[in-house]
Amino acid sequence: MLTFASPWLFGMAVAASLVVAGLHLLSVRRPPPLMLPTARFVPDGDARAVARQARLNDVLLLLLRIAAVLAAGAALAGARWQDTTASELRMVVADEALRADTVWRDSVTRALAGEGALVDVRFTRGMSRDAGAALVAAIGRAGQVTTTHRAISRVDLTVVLPARTASRAGFDAWRSQWPGRVRVVLRGSPVLVPVDTSAADVRVVDGARDDIVEAALGRSEADAPRRVRIERGNAARATVAAEPTASTIVVYWPTNGAPDGWEARSVQDTVGALVANGEVLVGPFVRTASPTRALQARIDSGSAALAPARVIAWWSDGVPAAVEQTTAGGNGCARSVSVVLPAAGDLLLSTEARGFRRALTAPCDAGSVPASSLVKDGSRSDSLAPATAFSITDSRRNRSDPWWLTPALLALATLLLLGEWWWRRREGPA
Repeated sequence: MLTFASPWLFGMAVAASLVVAGLHLLSVRRPPPLMLPTARFVPDGDARAVARQARLNDVLLLLLRIAAVLAAGAALAGARWQDTTASELRMVVADEALRADTVWRDSVTRALAGEGALVDVRFTRGMSRDAGAALVAAIGRAGQVTTTHRAISRVDLTVVLPARTASRAGFDAWRSQWPGRVRVVLRGSPVLVPVDTSAADVRVVDGARDDIVEAALGRSEADAPRRVRIERGNAARATVAAEPTASTIVVYWPTNGAPDGWEARSVQDTVGALVANGEVLVGPFVRTASPTRALQARIDSGSAALAPARVIAWWSDGVPAAVEQTTAGGNGCARSVSVVLPAAGDLLLSTEARGFRRALTAPCDAGSVPASSLVKDGSRSDSLAPATAFSITDSRRNRSDPWWLTPALLALATLLLLGEWWWRRREGPA
């Protein structure tokens, strides 16, 4: 089934082809002149008037012109070949660990298949660290599929989680971005009980005289099970700070510059919110640094990395804002924070910042929660996500699918025009 990213462009091509057909019908072919040397060759008989009779001439020439206009219009309109007329997309997002289980994937596809339904099974990394990775992947994939298959009107999402997930913060943050029901099912290892993160002896080092971090996080607890050392010096000092241990966690949070493992952004931008531990902190944040490629690769690799890294705080657009890195020996962890706080105000002291404060002082890898807590989805329990919510309006919307369809249509239009020119040359002047 052939559809178009911009149907109005193809409609203009159809209108142009009608104009070409009309002009062709209005054209008049003059008959060849007959030479009569003298009147004696005129045959005897009654004089008769010659009446005009409408008759379509040069049909092949007309067809070549119309086909060339339609082919060029289809190319410019972003022609797309759909292999389905399904009205519902049934999407399943599962952890990368299930990719090799082809039997499971085939059984899921058969179970969800039905008349008027398109089944799409996707695999993504990071779901064992935060279930929010599934929603991020689902939003992007839904936009691609619904843009390609215009007949789809609604999307049904199922997320397959391992029984253990390190955090549900990303899931809570991204859940509001999915405009419909999310069905969560469990698969995998036993549930890990969350660890109490309340008690910690927090020391802030090299902070300013009135450092808001010292006021919000600094506290002394002699009997606390762990110590947290927050390095507020510049990035150079953070790289030579004390090595973290199992009982001491070092948080690199420089007042200026980028922490170790991060790089300064060439263009700074503003972000409206920070998400950590399922809570959203809204404020006038300026993003000045991003993870390096090496750090991002460790985040994406998860537990497979030599020194694993996981995100403990995100910006509202899903970009990491704070990262926890396991030490090479595996006996502790260090955290790096790229959040620049406003020069004035008590933003970090607010109730909304509670999730961010707990993420910075929690034990290593302590955000683990039972994924069973995500199974019950109380919001929008019956409604499916409308396909219009995933409309893509960027510059790629007019591209064809498959990609070679537009070049092929343009080549066909060129060949048709060349054929039309050759036919006119062959017939001579009209």
